[in-house]
Amino acid sequence: MRAALNEKNLVLTFDLLESSLLRHLFQQIIANYQIKPEQLDPKAASAWYSTKGCQAAGMSREETRDWLETLYGYKSASLSHLRNWSGVLESPNQGHCHIQLTLAEASILLTAVNDHRLWLAAKHDIGQKEMDACALPTFNTLEASQQIALSEISFLAGLIERMLRFLPGNPADWMETLELE
Repeated sequence: MRAALNEKNLVLTFDLLESSLLRHLFQQIIANYQIKPEQLDPKAASAWYSTKGCQAAGMSREETRDWLETLYGYKSASLSHLRNWSGVLESPNQGHCHIQLTLAEASILLTAVNDHRLWLAAKHDIGQKEMDACALPTFNTLEASQQIALSEISFLAGLIERMLRFLPGNPADWMETLELE
């Protein structure tokens, strides 16, 4: 997986295996983004549509419902982009697929990818302890479904990291700066 700037656009390049995996993940995101918040698995719903902030703000039941509908509408608005990118990944050119993104589209992709990471973690009961399970013996103690989910989460984290390096203000430097202090 590579990322580079091409004039004003971000170009992501994936090999065949990466393209196949990302296409599979996009299909999952597309399917999940079409599920209304109240119909979503409760674990995933708590990751994507938490109402704790609404409760803390003293919002009424109707205001909370409107807020959730707005969030659902925001996610649903990304579907055409996700379908387009999924289609691009379906047709490799000389062993590679390229997705070209404007900065606005990069934001859409980052949000969708991070949403999916949250969904995977919630669905498979993956917390920080499991995220830190880099050592193979520790990784092997996880259930197979958790291993797969953690591998997908790590792949998507790599995509996010590569993309952030090219965004205005270089948000990827924030973590490096925090670690140095």
